[in-house]
Amino acid sequence: MKRILWDISGAFGDIGVLFPIAIALIAKNGFNPTALFLMAGFFYIASAYYFKITMPVQPLKAMAAIAIATGLGYEVINAAGIVMGIILLLIAFSGLSAKLGNLFPVSVIRGIQLGLGMMLVKASSNLINSGVYVAIFAGALLITSIFLIKKMPPLIPLLIIGIFFSLKGITLSTIGPVALKPDMPDIDVLWKGFTILVLPQIALTFGNAIVATEATGKLLYGKRAERLNLKSVPLSMGIANIASGIIGGAPMCHGCGGLTAHSKFGATSEMSGYIIGFTLIALALVFGYSALAIVSAFPSGILGILLCYVGVQHALFIKDIMEDRKAIFIAIIVGVSGFITNNLTVGFLLGLGMHYSLLGIIKTLKYFERQ
Repeated sequence: MKRILWDISGAFGDIGVLFPIAIALIAKNGFNPTALFLMAGFFYIASAYYFKITMPVQPLKAMAAIAIATGLGYEVINAAGIVMGIILLLIAFSGLSAKLGNLFPVSVIRGIQLGLGMMLVKASSNLINSGVYVAIFAGALLITSIFLIKKMPPLIPLLIIGIFFSLKGITLSTIGPVALKPDMPDIDVLWKGFTILVLPQIALTFGNAIVATEATGKLLYGKRAERLNLKSVPLSMGIANIASGIIGGAPMCHGCGGLTAHSKFGATSEMSGYIIGFTLIALALVFGYSALAIVSAFPSGILGILLCYVGVQHALFIKDIMEDRKAIFIAIIVGVSGFITNNLTVGFLLGLGMHYSLLGIIKTLKYFERQ
């Protein structure tokens, strides 16, 4: 019984990212809630089965942010997901993902993790401000659970309170799934999705969802994450995005922040992935027409506290390079520049440039010293 409570706690550790983006995509971009939650649920289950750990499933954040801000129709977003999936399969099967990933030094990876952590904390403020009093109570309860009631999974009390408040605000409409309409976009729509959504997303996906996710998984799970590598991660995301795009679901990824969220709240194996996966499938098939109302009713203050906690924990991965002055300097530059520009691509490109420039300078100085 104790183990299953920790698995449940870990299962819902990443809803602070998943739910707000899903709500916006359904409400503003016209996504079919059944398709969105169904494909996310299947992706969770398939990932848990293969990787043997709980892998996060998140909408592609840069792509989602642009789509939500511009009000793009779901057809273009689906097309972008298919194109992204094809690109991910190509870099996985060609071996390009592993070759490029090995060029990323630890300092840059920790910088990406730091920057993402800071961005998650910043994003949590909007959710917290939407429900300040609930957030204050939830924060106090979370701190108490983590530091004083250590035997209890930290997310369980918050889930109970969140469900209680949700039930008070839900008005169910018709029970059952919204009909799926599988479709393959034409060339013009695929090109539009590529130019508007895929191009801004590619670098962020490679740095955060592939390289940093692989590194984070090894840190959190050790040998249990042996199937997690620079080929299997893009392969998994590629297959999922093509299938999701055709069915009508959102473009998805494995984010390193989500990996931290599931782990820090109790996920130690694949079981949490099965729990959240089947929950999302039930939401899609049983409450499809009411899915938006159900998810929207969950208190935003609690989601904000979860997101803030995950952001702090993710940023703290930088601790293991604190004694390396060069590495910590580069990591801070990567994280802070990514945070200020709200674009991690800027951060990691700047970090790579600094790392290899310093490496070149050091080699040049050593060469002249030998002469």
